[in-house]
Amino acid sequence: MSSPISAKKKDNVVGKVVVSAHKSMSHSNRLEILATTIAKKIAKNFSTEQQLKCLDVGCGDLGLSHLIQSKLPNTEWSAIDIHELPEEKKNDPIWQNYSQFNGSDIPFENDSFDLVIFADVLHHTEGMSTQLITEASRVSPLVIVKDHFEYSQYSRFMLLAMDFVGNWGYGIKLPDRYFDQKQFASIVSDCHLECSELDIGIDLYSHIPILKYILRPKWQFTAELTRKPNQ
Repeated sequence: MSSPISAKKKDNVVGKVVVSAHKSMSHSNRLEILATTIAKKIAKNFSTEQQLKCLDVGCGDLGLSHLIQSKLPNTEWSAIDIHELPEEKKNDPIWQNYSQFNGSDIPFENDSFDLVIFADVLHHTEGMSTQLITEASRVSPLVIVKDHFEYSQYSRFMLLAMDFVGNWGYGIKLPDRYFDQKQFASIVSDCHLECSELDIGIDLYSHIPILKYILRPKWQFTAELTRKPNQ
């Protein structure tokens, strides 16, 4: 997720233009679609009567978790990211459940949460996906991943272009490549987890002229990861 608290946020003219373009074109619509998608998955796995402790890893601007909470008031969210919270935000109640972490070790005890989400985070982690997913499964029995699949050089190029618009202006490093289905399945296996549900195809851009014809829903996926029996 794009992060307004990134210390490397680009405040030059180009950076500001890219951030503005991202916000105006897709940010709010994308958040609404992702929040609805993830909220449905949470509601499917838990009773609405159950009070849930949830963790958003790589939380960005907190927009996603806040929107999910508005749809599921029985969820209570904590959030972590690699960025230090700016001084002016430290007394803001919106950020009271935010913690900075080192990007690899989730700073909570075993089974502290009912679920953990990674929303467009893991492809930015430079080979730390297995470590992070393993850590997430340590603190929660359910891990929900939203990320991208690439299928060819074309899909990789277009995903990089989307990442540029969504993240470069915030100083977030662009990845070299994205997951393919075989690689993601291997990572899940290495974490000793099961992929209980894999949904491929989220249409995030049907509202944008021209782009809706060249950006493929199959590049977007969600996965529900659970512990294997006796793990």
